Amino acid sequence: MNSVFAENLKKIRKDHNLSQEQLAEELGVSRQAISKWESALAYPEMDKIIALCDKFNLNIDDLLHKDIKEVKGEEETKNNLNKYIDDFLKFITDTLNFFCNMNFKSKIKCLFEQVLIISFLVILSVLFYFFANHILMGIISFLPLKINHILKSIFDGIIFFILGLISLIIFIHIFKTRYLNYYLNIKISNEIPQDKSNEIPQDNLKEKTPKIALKNETSKIIIRDPETSEYSFIKGLFKFIIGIIKFFALFLLLFLSFSLIGLFCSLILSFLIWKTGLFFVGLLTLIISISSLNIILILIILNFIFNRKTEKKKMIWSFLISLIFLGISIGLILIGSLNFNIVKSNNIKTNTLEYNMQDDLFFTSYTNIEYFETDIDNLKIEYQVYNLCDLKLEDDIYNGIHLTTICSNYIPIIKDIINNLNHKQLLDLNYDFQSLKIYASHENILKLKENFNNHYQKLNAYDDEINNYENIISEYEDKITSYETKIQELEIQLLEYNQKNCE
Repeated sequence: MNSVFAENLKKIRKDHNLSQEQLAEELGVSRQAISKWESALAYPEMDKIIALCDKFNLNIDDLLHKDIKEVKGEEETKNNLNKYIDDFLKFITDTLNFFCNMNFKSKIKCLFEQVLIISFLVILSVLFYFFANHILMGIISFLPLKINHILKSIFDGIIFFILGLISLIIFIHIFKTRYLNYYLNIKISNEIPQDKSNEIPQDNLKEKTPKIALKNETSKIIIRDPETSEYSFIKGLFKFIIGIIKFFALFLLLFLSFSLIGLFCSLILSFLIWKTGLFFVGLLTLIISISSLNIILILIILNFIFNRKTEKKKMIWSFLISLIFLGISIGLILIGSLNFNIVKSNNIKTNTLEYNMQDDLFFTSYTNIEYFETDIDNLKIEYQVYNLCDLKLEDDIYNGIHLTTICSNYIPIIKDIINNLNHKQLLDLNYDFQSLKIYASHENILKLKENFNNHYQKLNAYDDEINNYENIISEYEDKITSYETKIQELEIQLLEYNQKNCE
C-alpha cells in the first residue's frame, strides 16, 4: 500500500483541523474508510483522490508520491518571494508618484530631511564601526600579523554590510512613516466618494481632516498637517541642529559686536586726517558703510537666536544702500590717494656704542656690517637708524651678538605718519639700519671675522652631522621594514607547516 499517501492525508487533515468524521462526511465515505486510508490498510478510489485534490488545491502526483509538507513549503517560499518583489516595486511606484505630486517647497523640505537622516545614520555607523574595531583589535592583538589582517578584513566586510543594511532599513522606515504612509492615506481618503447630504460643518472639518489637498490631477501635495507630518525624531534633530547653529551664531555675534566697537573708534580717529580731502571723505564713508553692514548682520543674528521676525524688505534695502555707499567710498579713496606722494623719512639719527672685545666674540645682523680700522683697544659701533628707533643687542648661543633695531615708542611714530598724511605724503619708513659700522684695531677686526667664519663652519658641520644621522635613521628604517617582511613570510610558512602536520 502507498504509505506516502497515508502520511500526506494525515498531514492535510490535521493542518485543516478536521476530524476523521468531518473529512469522511465531506467526501461521502465512512469514518472507517478514512482510518484505513491513513493506516495504509486500504486505498481510495480515483474519484475520491480527485475530490481530495480539488478540495485542498493539490496535485495528484504530489499527493500520492511526494512529501506534501515540503511541497507546501516550497509553494509558500515562492509566494513570499513574489510578494516581497511586488511590495518593493509598489514602494518604488508609490515613491515616484509621491514626489511627482509634491509642490516645490515640500520637495525641498523632504529632500533636506532625507539628507539630514542619511548624514545622521552615517555618523552613527562610523562611530559604531570605530568602537567595534577598537574592541576587535584589543581581542586579536595577540595573533600573528597575517591572521590579524585577514580577520580584520573579514570583520570590516561583515560590519559594513550589517551597518549598511540596518541604516537602509531605518532610512526606508522613517521615509515611509514620515511621508509615504501620509500620502497614501490622503490619496485613499480623496478617492472615497463622500455623501454631501451628511457633510460635516467647515469648522469641524478644519479640525479633523489633514490640511492637504488633491483637488484635481494637476494639484500638488502640500504637507502641513501637524498631527501627521510632524515626526518626533526629525523634530528633535532639527532642534539639535538649529541649537548648534545658534551656538556658533552667538560667537559670530560677539565678534561682530567687538568689530563694531572698533569701527566706531576708527570713525572718531579718522578725523585726525581731515586735511586729506577726498581721501578723508572716502575713508569716513567706508567706515560708516561697513558699520551699517555690521549692524544689519547683528540684527539678523539676534532675530535668529531669539526667534524674532525679521523685516526682510527693510533689511534688503539697508543692505543694498550700504553696498552702494561702500562702492562710492572705495572710489573716493582711490581718487584721493592719487594726490599722495611717497617720501622717505628725514628723521635719521646717528649714534655710537662702545663694546668690550672678547676672544670668541663676533657680530651678525640683517644689515651689512662694515669694518674700519682704528687705534682703539675696544670696539665702537656706529649706526644710523630712524629717529624713533634704537639699537638692540641680542645674545647668540655661540657667544655672538646679533645687532637689530627696536622701536618701542609707537605714539610718536603714529603722530609722524598722521602729520605726513595731512600733508598728502605717504611716509616710507625703514626701521632697519641705514648704515652699520664697527671701528676696531686691525687684530680685533681679524679676530671678529675669524670667529664669524668659525661660527658658520660649526653650523655647516652641525647641518652635515644632522643629515648624516637622518641618512643612518633612514637606513635602519629600511632594515626594520625588510625584517618585518621576513617575519611575516616566516609566520606564513610556519602556519602552512602546522596545517600540513595537523592534516
